[in-house]
Amino acid sequence: MAQSESTLPLVALSGASGFVGTHLRRALADDCRFRALTRSPSILEANPSTSATEWRQCDLYSLPQLTSALQGCDIGVYLVHSMAPSSRLMQGNFEDTDLLLADNFIRAAERAGLRHVIYLSGLMPPDGDSLSPHLRSRREVEAVLRSRSVNVTVLRAGLIFGAGGSSFSMLVNLVRRLPVMILPDWAGSLTQSIDVQDICAAIKLAMTESAFASGTYDLGGHQPMTYGELIHATARGLGRRVRSIDVPFNLFTLSQHWVALFGGVPLALVGPLQESLRHDLSAQDNPLLDRLRPQLVPLAESLRRAVDADGHPLPNPRSTTQRTDRQKIRRERRVRSVQRMPLPTGWDAAQVCDAYGTWLTRRFGGIVSATQDSDGVLHFRLARRWVLLELTPTPHSHQSNRRRAYHITGGLLARRVTPPGRFEFRLFPETQCLIASIHGFSPALPWWLYARTQAVVHLWVMRAFGRHLGRQV
Repeated sequence: MAQSESTLPLVALSGASGFVGTHLRRALADDCRFRALTRSPSILEANPSTSATEWRQCDLYSLPQLTSALQGCDIGVYLVHSMAPSSRLMQGNFEDTDLLLADNFIRAAERAGLRHVIYLSGLMPPDGDSLSPHLRSRREVEAVLRSRSVNVTVLRAGLIFGAGGSSFSMLVNLVRRLPVMILPDWAGSLTQSIDVQDICAAIKLAMTESAFASGTYDLGGHQPMTYGELIHATARGLGRRVRSIDVPFNLFTLSQHWVALFGGVPLALVGPLQESLRHDLSAQDNPLLDRLRPQLVPLAESLRRAVDADGHPLPNPRSTTQRTDRQKIRRERRVRSVQRMPLPTGWDAAQVCDAYGTWLTRRFGGIVSATQDSDGVLHFRLARRWVLLELTPTPHSHQSNRRRAYHITGGLLARRVTPPGRFEFRLFPETQCLIASIHGFSPALPWWLYARTQAVVHLWVMRAFGRHLGRQV
């Protein structure tokens, strides 16, 4: 007998409007209720809540917001990879932002009482050494998610075939637009693709069967082959012919640009994915994969489902809202900066914060100084007179020795906005690093002037402080 809607598990879904998230909501609509998390108002407008999916606006960079959004949920599915822009100016790389977001999610999951988190990661090479930045970040996220008390299941997959997938669309567009391809050395590495419906089936197994409530499971659907062979297999499936010329060089920089141009995807996405292809990646046998094998979708069928009658890749589910989101981000004039630094052994967040104020004052010879009043409010002053920035401690941030967070509440260099920007130090003692970050900062200077002055100085200061901490290790 089917469960009533009120007894179905409530699943918090991050990345709900993306490629895998969209397919997952459709595939599991009868098996659970989703609380779909998004920071985009345009997605909320385009997707009204239903009995199957409750949409919730939530900034995943905000631990309090995320904790509130996860309240009442049983399971979390984590599909976030931070390659899309979230601010008009972003200082940082995807490895550092992914680390911070994963830590936020698992902390919030633990506080909200989730019993299980499922993470879609990437296939790893057997030796695990000298990983590309993309795979290194995925493995680091796995470790962070497992650092708390919540049970975590990691599902590792390679290139995912399906309507709206960026890597899949890139592959199809290359085949359609290039009758002759130069295949660098990286195209000779082994890869294993899988259909998005098989990903959804794996997530369902992890949700519903206690045997898969923790552990790491590789997912492989199609026959393992080199990326060059995958190109030719895709061409055959589309009824096209592609000639290829192998070259014994990786040509990463050059190939990134022509793959982005002809593949129709952003350059920032191509680089990390392409570098991962220097590894031989295939799924290792495991019990969950054994359960999937009888129903795995063949490559030819995966391809047929994900292209239109003319062989064009079906659009990304977010394509209708991304342009609106980009325009809103530009109008809001907000800044995000995420910088990784060495963590001196034994230091807590209070020591890092105190060291930053002392170092900054000395570095600028007292012209710029940092002081803290009896309420813990930080003031950064020019010539000990004019307040450049005022930082007020956020509620509860001082309850942890791994985190110090402040709202940016005033000063000549900051506009007063709602919600206010935040400054934070987050510590990761397990990996001997910390993240210094600014979120949602709104500069008072005209944007053209800010981008050429204050933004440049801030990045220089953060990097210099990182070098200072490195000398304390």
